Amino acid sequence: MTPTKVYRCLVCVNDDDTLDQMERFQQTNATIVHFENPRSAAPKKFFRHKPKNHHHGGDKDDSDKWLKCEMKITRVGDVALRAAYVKCGKQSNAKDPEIALAHRLWGPHQKIPEKGAKYVMDIDVELITKEWRPHQLRGQLAALGCPIVGDEIYGGGVCETGGHRHTWNRVAVQCCQLDFVEPEWSTSDEGKKMLVPSKDSKECHFRLESAW
Repeated sequence: MTPTKVYRCLVCVNDDDTLDQMERFQQTNATIVHFENPRSAAPKKFFRHKPKNHHHGGDKDDSDKWLKCEMKITRVGDVALRAAYVKCGKQSNAKDPEIALAHRLWGPHQKIPEKGAKYVMDIDVELITKEWRPHQLRGQLAALGCPIVGDEIYGGGVCETGGHRHTWNRVAVQCCQLDFVEPEWSTSDEGKKMLVPSKDSKECHFRLESAW
């Protein structure tokens, strides 16, 4: 059994095409691939194809510095949340039920995504790449045009909650599923203690059904 870790995210969506694209990724079980340079400063750049960079005046190809990042959209949230229209500015009215969610996420005096956001959508994302990749979840979603709510450096809007417009300074992401084989302690030939999958291969499954 391969360990599985899935994250639930609330993301900003700027247009209908991006909304449809996320649904297609989920329906086709597509693996979404990007490449990143782990040594670059944040916010990191994620590319759909591996860039080929050459040193000035030389022929050396340093494309091997780019790490492959893979993920899948395993669930797209309910219609009511996906259809929440996001407004901001003087036209916002907190008493209007159609924009109440938008008002909590982006108040009239708070910073919003550079291009604004038409929808908010909650999705589940499985990271296929098991090795550590800096900012993988945040960067890949931003590269698809749907940064996570609260993730300012990747273009997500700042959250605002409550009637007094208290800012919620957190990124709207949480682990919602974890599957793995129960480990047990073993001793290597060199006498070192280490964790290995249990002999009876007992599987452990954890799932968070609700969020937000």
